[in-house]
Amino acid sequence: MYLNFAPRAQWKHVQHVLQMRQLLLLRRHVNLGAKPPIHTVEALPANRIYLQYYSRRMESANSKGRLSDRREEAVNKEDAVMIRLREAKSSEELMEMIARDTLERHHLVESLSLLWLHYLNLGTPERYALTDRVHKEVLQRIDPHITHMDINELSCSYLYLRKMHIPNSESTVETILGRALKAIDTKDQGELVPLTALSRLSVGINLERDFFTPLVCRNFMPHLEKHIAQCDNEEQVRLLSTCLFQLHQLIDEDLLKDYKQRVSELLQRGVLSCDTPKALLKLLHMLNIRVWSQRHTQIIREILLTLRPCLHQLEAGDIKSICRTFLHHQEPAELMQPLKEATEKLLENECTPDALSCAVPFAEPLQREKYLKLFHKLLYSDAAWLLPNASNHFFSVLRTLKISDLPYCNTYWSGVIRELDSSPEEQTHLRFLGHCQRYMNFNNNLGGTYRHFNVERKLSRMCMSAIEEDIAGRLPNKVARLAAFVIAYGHTQMSWKKFPNILMSKIVTMAPQFDIQDCFVLSRGMQIACELRFRQDTPALVAMQLSTMDSILIGCAERHLANAEREPLTASELSIIIRTLSHRKTLKNTMVYMQALSLYKTLHCKDLSSRVVRDMAYNFNASHFFVPELLESMFGYVSEQHEHITGDTVEKVLTCSYNLGYTPASLQTLERAASVLLRDFDQMSGLSLVQACLALCFYKTIPDELINQVFCVKFIQRIEDEIQVCYSKATYPERVLNLVMQLNRTVCLDLPEANVPWFQQNYIEAQISKKSPHPRAFGREVKHLLKNLLTDDKYFRCNHTTPYGYQIDFVIHFDRDKKPMAAPPLEVTMLDRITKVAILLLRLDSFCENDLTALRGPESLKMKHLEMMGYKVLHINEHDWNSKYMMAPGAKANYLKCLLQITH
Repeated sequence: MYLNFAPRAQWKHVQHVLQMRQLLLLRRHVNLGAKPPIHTVEALPANRIYLQYYSRRMESANSKGRLSDRREEAVNKEDAVMIRLREAKSSEELMEMIARDTLERHHLVESLSLLWLHYLNLGTPERYALTDRVHKEVLQRIDPHITHMDINELSCSYLYLRKMHIPNSESTVETILGRALKAIDTKDQGELVPLTALSRLSVGINLERDFFTPLVCRNFMPHLEKHIAQCDNEEQVRLLSTCLFQLHQLIDEDLLKDYKQRVSELLQRGVLSCDTPKALLKLLHMLNIRVWSQRHTQIIREILLTLRPCLHQLEAGDIKSICRTFLHHQEPAELMQPLKEATEKLLENECTPDALSCAVPFAEPLQREKYLKLFHKLLYSDAAWLLPNASNHFFSVLRTLKISDLPYCNTYWSGVIRELDSSPEEQTHLRFLGHCQRYMNFNNNLGGTYRHFNVERKLSRMCMSAIEEDIAGRLPNKVARLAAFVIAYGHTQMSWKKFPNILMSKIVTMAPQFDIQDCFVLSRGMQIACELRFRQDTPALVAMQLSTMDSILIGCAERHLANAEREPLTASELSIIIRTLSHRKTLKNTMVYMQALSLYKTLHCKDLSSRVVRDMAYNFNASHFFVPELLESMFGYVSEQHEHITGDTVEKVLTCSYNLGYTPASLQTLERAASVLLRDFDQMSGLSLVQACLALCFYKTIPDELINQVFCVKFIQRIEDEIQVCYSKATYPERVLNLVMQLNRTVCLDLPEANVPWFQQNYIEAQISKKSPHPRAFGREVKHLLKNLLTDDKYFRCNHTTPYGYQIDFVIHFDRDKKPMAAPPLEVTMLDRITKVAILLLRLDSFCENDLTALRGPESLKMKHLEMMGYKVLHINEHDWNSKYMMAPGAKANYLKCLLQITH
């Protein structure tokens, strides 16, 4: 019989019967090759240690194969010693049994796993004490048995000793690992090492990064390949995901492709589903490694959608993991609302910095005040700072809530200093580099207006110490990150005059080894240095050093682009190279910058993702580089994945295409983009919605429903609330209000049937009163020639502002005989045979960077609207005006005559 009613009985009466029955069932199912029925154990009201033990026992049983007769007999008998070990209520009781009793080999192995379960429930001081006792009392008892252990016992012993922080330098641990690796090396070609053993060893070897994993674990790969070929259940998926995550440096594209194909088959067959969340979460964790996550967007999306039905049942740590995956990939959109609900519930049960950092990205504007109070409570709590990665989670909240209040910022960075002083691991494991990166990003978000000199000084000294004394000073990728912070903020000897000599020496020496990300970090440090430290004056030595580093960045970029012929760059890698060069104004006009931008034309975007699309949109906006093929690919991604992508991603694509003046091939794409904006209207920021609506107005595809939602009191109030809580009060409000004015103007002129009133006149007049025109040489020269051509400056008006706020460089009125006439004092509409001519001076940035005939969207829209207001629009291109042909005497005057069709 199955013990379906066991929970009704007292545990002490059925414990022995349960153990015997469960193990008999386990033996039968292992022999038959079936999956162990673990649901009967989960139903029992056992304590946490018992449940963890039985769950772990049965999860690993499937892959152990047929046990030896002796082992099988020992397990079935469940001797009294094993039972007493499992019944131990504390680590103290378990240690006394280990010290007092004579334990067999399998007893000792099991006792280590049970000690680990007790270890998890201890506080930090108690853990240190337990580790010390294991070191002194347990290792000597294990030594005599090592030579008789099989691979499963060796891997199990090694993993749990390492998890309890017994160092690899201990002779016992060293012997266990050595025998385990030798057992793998000497396996016959057809004999497989159990997947459980490979998984345990890969995890144990990677703990604390004592080894160079590719060298130690190179012989794991043939076994992993065979296990992937045989993978057919959730347990194998879970263990393989663990192995691939730990050994990712050894995994090539072909092996990963085989594993993904195997996983896809299991998903289609239903072997992997919302009923197997643990396997899916392990798989998700493995696929989301930074080095390859962008190549697996499609399967990651599929896994996230599979997990959606069971989201409310997952543990807190699993929900946090899914949140971070979603925020990195920004899709699928279907997960936004479930994650919002799950994180709100998580925060109610667990008020920690980690939970708050997961909930804040999904918050609505009205929830900001509530989360700000929680942040204040946690920030000033000593207990919250003691939680794992507290400073990282606090920083996520600080950035997401866009907090710029000095008291909060100062408290956070002062807490970081305390953390740096109290934890020696910050220096030994270079964990402080995370604080360096966060400070550089934070400083950038506040536009360089915030400085915490104590943090800068502390981190700079730690960076220099690592460069000069640590092994990290010999690793190019570490040196790049350490040097970037020192370059950015100084606080070294003679920092006002130059960068440290040792730092420059290492950069020059290691330049041929810098990868794409290293160059990006270095250029970021140089950018901050020029904006913060040397904005007003650049010392001669610093200028020379910056020039040297510019040459290094150019050389590295050329090397990376040259390698692209053999190993094509991904869209993400190319975007990073372009951003690296764009950080330095001196590099934006170089041949390598144009070469990098040109590579966008040859890029194959078969595996686009939201993250890649957003990076490309950012680069196109920043560079004004026009690649119609890629813009069409981005719109194609929007059209194909409109159900999965978020409104913020759609807005970035729309804004990019509008700024570059590109019109997609299909109107259906724009309709789908509008539907995504309507769907995510409440989750998007006001600024993003206004920018997206302006782009849709440019294409005349904005739906009435969207117009009605934007032009209402509720949305205007939402904009005002966002302005109140924005980061940069100096620029953000002006930017938002100006875009609202542009949208109002566009809707009034292009869509009069929407009946939206013009309510920006006061704003226009206020802007005019603020401006004091400072004409450039281009404008002064044109004005001078017009005055000579028309004989009097009364015949034209300069810097004219139309009723809808458009600025016109020059306005000339011609009568019915095509002769210039004095400009009327006020704006007039079309009169009988009187022509209003608007002359626009188009600067170089009015056109796309790589095509001086491609007029950008805002300028095209302006011309169209001026024509609707009765103007004949003429334009003078600055590039043509300053060309060699126009330098001839009288050429510019003749050009203006022809342009205005004046015959005298």
